[in-house]
Amino acid sequence: MKSVNAGGRHLAFQWVSPYEPGDSRGGWKSMQYYLLRALEEARGPSRRLAPVEVPEEAGAKWVSRVWKKLGIPRSYAYYSPTRLKRYAGTVEPFLAELPGVPVVFFGALPFVACRPAAPYYMYTDGCFAIHYWEYNKDHSHRRADIERICREEAEFMAGSAGVWCSSQWLAERLTREYGLPAGLARFVGTGPGNVPAAGVGSVAGGRGKTVVMIAADFERKGGRLAVAAVAEANRRGAGLTLRIIGEKPPEGVMGEGFVEWCGWLDLRQVEDRVKFAEVLSEAGLHLLLSRNDLSPLAIPEASTYGVPTLATDVGAIGEMIRHGETGWVVPREADAVVVGGLLAEIFGDEGRLGAAGAAARELQERVWNWRSVAARCFEGVASGVR
Repeated sequence: MKSVNAGGRHLAFQWVSPYEPGDSRGGWKSMQYYLLRALEEARGPSRRLAPVEVPEEAGAKWVSRVWKKLGIPRSYAYYSPTRLKRYAGTVEPFLAELPGVPVVFFGALPFVACRPAAPYYMYTDGCFAIHYWEYNKDHSHRRADIERICREEAEFMAGSAGVWCSSQWLAERLTREYGLPAGLARFVGTGPGNVPAAGVGSVAGGRGKTVVMIAADFERKGGRLAVAAVAEANRRGAGLTLRIIGEKPPEGVMGEGFVEWCGWLDLRQVEDRVKFAEVLSEAGLHLLLSRNDLSPLAIPEASTYGVPTLATDVGAIGEMIRHGETGWVVPREADAVVVGGLLAEIFGDEGRLGAAGAAARELQERVWNWRSVAARCFEGVASGVR
């Protein structure tokens, strides 16, 4: 991809995202924050569309909930045809001003109604089909509407110059389920969120017997299983403490003597950044027992501190962790006895734990970081044309 001179400025690409480019709060927003900066560092400056905020139709969510309670089939209001057209009406005039400059969309939705004249690319951590058939319960009442959105997303991806995927797992799944041409969707990876520099104690090995869990959603990230597994490990004499960053656990969990809640740590705040670095620098292991997941930023975040991860083998986790080398993966159906037994075994061998932490950090520095992601995005692309 070559830079294009526009009004005296050399622009490498145009950036379209529903989020504020400076928003680094975490999760998906943190991903776009770092991807954008990595791309600009590697390719040159971008022309950024202001955050795209298109309100839903008045009362759409409220009406939809009422219909569900009454057992009446309802559409999926959040990405209704009307709303998608409104997004397109905001984006297309912006892109029309510089029709020759390649476009990078952060995600396919909500921009499926747009058709840029220039080659366009997108970065994605998932797809609509994954989110709404696997991550949510009972959507039978909105099946037709979800299938409509999946078709639109597939068509939008098929017309692109490239679909940049956070994992190989996702690239293969999109190609198969959305019927994309071979090679169109490909792995570029992901990196850590807005984590502070590692603290003084962040050396693999020699740490306390602390397990850390980073979870904006305690239940979905397997919080109850994590608590039960640590309890099982302690019954076997491990003597572990579980420190939780993120959503406050239920009262019953907070009553466990080995559980410590560190609170929501806003990494835009100096005090919270210091605490985050302290917690991770003192941790021996990161625990992530999600029942469903994609490409969790928490894994490269923990690896930044030389902390290996023990996680369930769901989504892309199996390719982010090299089992027995940079961490450990267990089957999705693993129970507290299995996970707790493995925890006790791991913490019983400090040298093994330290070696895994060092290997995890080496892999993160080589593969799972935004600099490498940006380099992989445009591999094989000449002049922005497929």
